[in-house]
Amino acid sequence: MKNIVLKIQFLCAILLLGIASACGGTSATTAPPSATATDTPPPPVATDTPSAGVEILEATFTHGVDEDGRPIDSVTSFLPDEKVYLAFTLKGRPKGTLTAHFYRGDKELGDASLDLSDLNSGVVFSIGENTYVNFWMDASPDHPLIISDDYRIEVSYDAQSIGSYAFRVVPPPDAIPTRIYEVTLARGSDENYNPIEPTTTFAPDEEVYLVMRGDAGRYTRLKTEWYVNGQLDETATKSITIVEDTEDTGGFFSHLPEGGWPVGEHQVVLIVNDEEFGRYDFTVEEAALVPFEDPEGIFSILIPADLDRFEKNKTGGYNYLFYASDGSGTIYVYFYAFDKPFSDEEWQGFAEDYDVVGMEPFGEDVIELDRQLGGPGEHFIYLEVESKENDIHALVWVQEAEGAMTVMTLSAPIDVWPDREADFSTALNNFTWWPDAVHAALGGQQE
Repeated sequence: MKNIVLKIQFLCAILLLGIASACGGTSATTAPPSATATDTPPPPVATDTPSAGVEILEATFTHGVDEDGRPIDSVTSFLPDEKVYLAFTLKGRPKGTLTAHFYRGDKELGDASLDLSDLNSGVVFSIGENTYVNFWMDASPDHPLIISDDYRIEVSYDAQSIGSYAFRVVPPPDAIPTRIYEVTLARGSDENYNPIEPTTTFAPDEEVYLVMRGDAGRYTRLKTEWYVNGQLDETATKSITIVEDTEDTGGFFSHLPEGGWPVGEHQVVLIVNDEEFGRYDFTVEEAALVPFEDPEGIFSILIPADLDRFEKNKTGGYNYLFYASDGSGTIYVYFYAFDKPFSDEEWQGFAEDYDVVGMEPFGEDVIELDRQLGGPGEHFIYLEVESKENDIHALVWVQEAEGAMTVMTLSAPIDVWPDREADFSTALNNFTWWPDAVHAALGGQQE
């Protein structure tokens, strides 16, 4: 399966400019090929507003204007990297101020104004019977417009509205179709954009991930809006623009409010090219884990609240046993000190031979469901194992650093494991230990 990292393009502010010209010259220059899409809205309709002191004979969206200020073609849609022109033909020689406000939906992108009486401005000319005026909005491959059907330009003359003109920005005709075919809420994302621990229930201090997979055409824009207890968190809105066609690609958005999530129902909305794609609900509940810090400063961990019993022992090492009174879960943490650190070669040999078969509390039938090993300088072993003989499912974490080692097992009966998995994974992810404190507590025990 092919995976391509989504290239992030932060959309810059759009520059809005205006220019007016008039000429009694000949026909317009030859228009370049039009890159329009099917099912476009009708072209702007000429608006007759004598009460406003100006009469619009024609309003035309175009890819540009000729030397006389007349439109070179008539279109109603543009590509993301194309400059958008709206050209007007005004009757006679109006003297007031013409203003254009550019919008996408309810968001104003900017405005531009022209004083039509300023004949010495160098941009306003009135020759012959009519006046030609055009406003434009810049775009380029580096600063593309957002693909959307919801653009419009509101035009006024001396602060009196005289017309509203809609246009679209459409995908390039050679871009692949955008298809999002998998969206998952999870506690994380791996390097291949596969969701880690898919869930719709989170703790207040957990970052929520919206993990996606699909095909993305050039200039596709993906955006998320996060709603906290039904209210839009405007600080959390994030977006990316795909700058090249990508097939079977993955990506994610994530959010954790400052101060954590309040307990309750929340929602994230995925928006693709300015249209809502889907709404995804999730719940935040009070954490079922409580912090534990070793009095001798060796480690800290989050422990499920019902593992409220523990035993501490320093015989042959340094260890803790946390367990539930009903036998539904156990966390065992063990530390040992060596006289010198492991080399990468020594650790590799140790890790390759490491096996929990027959070790307490596992039986001889242990099977490994997952095994991950660290690379050079990362001396750890991660296992997920199961023993039907002893009715146990467990995570095992082994790590060496600076000549100290920890071994941790988080286990539960097989039928209870689905209820324990999320909390145990969180406990493991929040486990922190300090090798120097191990040496201080154990006095440099020899292997």
